[in-house]
Amino acid sequence: MKVYKVSIALAAMLFYWVPANAEPHEVLEIDVAGMTCTFCAYGIEKNLSELEGVDKAEVSLELKKARVVMRPGVSADESRIRELIRDGGFTPNASSRHTEESE
Repeated sequence: MKVYKVSIALAAMLFYWVPANAEPHEVLEIDVAGMTCTFCAYGIEKNLSELEGVDKAEVSLELKKARVVMRPGVSADESRIRELIRDGGFTPNASSRHTEESE
């Protein structure tokens, strides 16, 4: 019975363990002009999500902003991201980059 309890405790610790040296995600946020409906935002989000190295893409119609979260250790190709936004018929404007820790 004691071994069983220890095994459960170890399994729980490993499940919640996050390595201290985990690489942060690079995040690129770009203001997007020209979006008028949720389909506009969805189209941009879908295209950005399919880019190599992208962990998650979110586009907000309300904020008029695209947020691209890269996989750890991968840098965002801002020129390619801007190109995809322009190809969709929208205008990419100011951008900012930062890093955030894995969730």
